[in-house]
Amino acid sequence: VGFTTGVAKLDEQHHHIREAILGFQKDLGRGLAAEDLVASLDALLQKMNDHFQYEESYLEHIKFPGLAHHKEEHDRFRTEAHQLREHLAVGDQGASLDLSAFLFNWFRKHTLEEDATFAKHPRRP
Repeated sequence: VGFTTGVAKLDEQHHHIREAILGFQKDLGRGLAAEDLVASLDALLQKMNDHFQYEESYLEHIKFPGLAHHKEEHDRFRTEAHQLREHLAVGDQGASLDLSAFLFNWFRKHTLEEDATFAKHPRRP
């Protein structure tokens, strides 16, 4: 239940993102070439970006007072993920572990703490 907001579309997206992160972590463990890892990561980051856009639109719709902060959290994620992506793209071996931990920990913390704040907010039709 950990990634549940009570908003079906968001919960479904969270599930797919979690599965995509696990898939990317498996790709890291398989020892793929840097260019293949970057392609896998790009697909994951696009999925997350699409989710962020949908989530922010939803928060705007329900007039969530923490929207600006939530957007800032998404922007911070994008910045850090992009920096790690660049390290991965040039073959930095340490970037793989950093990226794996960052993705999992950020997503877990964000959904359990940040998303939990709007899950309690009254819904508007």
